[in-house]
Amino acid sequence: MPEIVRVEFPPALFTRELAAYYLSMSLRDIDTLRETGQLIPVGHTKRVKFRKADLDRYVAGLPERDDC
Repeated sequence: MPEIVRVEFPPALFTRELAAYYLSMSLRDIDTLRETGQLIPVGHTKRVKFRKADLDRYVAGLPERDDC
């Protein structure tokens, strides 16, 4: 019997809800980031979507905490 290979990869576009989950944030936090221009939605559908690369870029730009 041939071995089953399972390939997993993240989606290229994240819905508002998935972006919130991915960033461990609330939907309100995502909305605030969008309103302040820190996250820019993409696409031409009614549903708000974000690029994974933009979400990763936002995380990479976060300052490190020194109060831990």
